[in-house]
Amino acid sequence: MTQIKNKMQAGFTIIELLIVIAIIGILATLVLTNFQGAQARGRDTVRNSDINAVFTKLEEYYTNNQNQYPVGTAVTSASATTTFPGIDPQSLVDEDGDDISVTYTDSTTAPTPDPDTDTEYILAFYGSGCDNTAPCDKYVLATFQETGADILKNSLN
Repeated sequence: MTQIKNKMQAGFTIIELLIVIAIIGILATLVLTNFQGAQARGRDTVRNSDINAVFTKLEEYYTNNQNQYPVGTAVTSASATTTFPGIDPQSLVDEDGDDISVTYTDSTTAPTPDPDTDTEYILAFYGSGCDNTAPCDKYVLATFQETGADILKNSLN
């Protein structure tokens, strides 16, 4: 009788297998959710680092060039090492490979960049007589964040 009972209990029941599969599914969901959140935080950290590097170099350029910010196509990844010595040109390129979007306005108030547009990095120059051929007085630098508030940095002057 004991030999027959042992043979019948040699495997798992379908209920036991379903419970184990459900537990594995729940654990996998938790791990994937946390992993995706970590990736978003990582991309945000890269954007924040890039914006801080560009901000620092813009202010350094301003100090070294008679209190003027760069004009024209000087703020691109192609001309970054000339305009901003020591900067990594990739700081001006978002994760999709798009160069920083540069706009100009002769308004005396700061434009509102929209970081949710085609490019993730936006530099908006403004000031009296400001355009892509004349020096500008001020700027707003912006990028969006997936896990928090968008980053906006204004010129120091």
